[in-house]
Amino acid sequence: MKIYIKNIVWLLLVAIAVSGCSKMDENYKKLEKGGEIIYPGVISNQNYLAGNLRTMLIWNPSPDPKIVTYKIYWNNKQDSLTVTATDHNPADTVKVLIPNLVEGTYSFNVYSIDDAGHISIPLNINSVRVFGAVYESALFNRGYNADTPFIVNILTGTVQLKFNPPDSINIKTVINYTDNANKTHTLILKPDSNTIMLPDFQFGSNVTYQSSYIPLKGAIDTFTVQAISTYPTIKRIGDITALYIKNPGNPFLRSDVEHTDKWGYPLYWSYNTNVLNQDGDTRGGWSTDNNGCIHFEAENYSGNGVNNGKVYQTFTLPAGNYAIDVQTAGYGGSINANEVVAAGTSLPDITALSTGNTLAWFHGDQNSIGGLHTLNFTLTQNTTVTFGWVVSTDSYTYLQFTSVKLRSL
Repeated sequence: MKIYIKNIVWLLLVAIAVSGCSKMDENYKKLEKGGEIIYPGVISNQNYLAGNLRTMLIWNPSPDPKIVTYKIYWNNKQDSLTVTATDHNPADTVKVLIPNLVEGTYSFNVYSIDDAGHISIPLNINSVRVFGAVYESALFNRGYNADTPFIVNILTGTVQLKFNPPDSINIKTVINYTDNANKTHTLILKPDSNTIMLPDFQFGSNVTYQSSYIPLKGAIDTFTVQAISTYPTIKRIGDITALYIKNPGNPFLRSDVEHTDKWGYPLYWSYNTNVLNQDGDTRGGWSTDNNGCIHFEAENYSGNGVNNGKVYQTFTLPAGNYAIDVQTAGYGGSINANEVVAAGTSLPDITALSTGNTLAWFHGDQNSIGGLHTLNFTLTQNTTVTFGWVVSTDSYTYLQFTSVKLRSL
């Protein structure tokens, strides 16, 4: 009896199985009526690189060798682009440029199509950002250090600009400046640097700068700030004597170093023959007094005085505000002394100081020439100037100066 039941169960199971197989065969046949559905291989690692009113789609190609084209749709399939499949190595990268877009966010659908016209399921590239004028209008040139925008080396004239670290994906900042030969230079400040040097900078001239950015890492286009900014005015403030005046004193050196007697000629300073009234009218303008000084004196002290005697030096200064400090040493007798800054390569005569090319002028006599005097003047452009003394004296008269200092204000 048990064997009989087992046989019945076994027969029922076989019958069910046969019935199921018959049903599956029926379904397969129905599928075959419409033909076999084939889906070609899809792309992988799809992404994009941002651009200016365009974008670049990138992906690794499908290894399916039958794929001949890729079809790309966007704007709800209102726009499309067909790309020929030339590579089936999934280790390579396909790059497709989509131009003529508007600023905004897009979604792209990429289909693979084989040589029989079969179409793959779509692979989507979503949240593709396209940048343009709106993004560009919100950019600003890289900020500078407001507390210390620049550092000036007074003696060398070297300028260091100091910028803040960029707060976005800065690519470069283009800096333009003018040197002392009026030549324009262009420098590039990289995003990983906060300082840059301006060699031979012409003080008083403008420094301009303009920054460029990319909106996202790997972007194919660079956006440049529309407006060019001007850097804060760079001034050289302080003692600049060593840059422009040779042999400024304390002590003044002589040029005729082969002589050791009292009277000589001041090194690097020009002079007219009117000051050469000592030692038989062969020397003058400098003496060993005060260890070396500019010295005007009547001939042999008791003889004829100096008439319109000049000692001077010429140099070129950039635009700016300046002061020259002049230190008097000994003096005595009746004196018409003038400390003068004039435009050009010479000093006016003593009778023409109030006219002509005089920029700054201190007049002193035996009652007022002593001590320290300051001559202030302003230049609006690179200017060749001459500084010096124009002096007339009577007999029994002498006048000495120990130093000069040039300062930028």
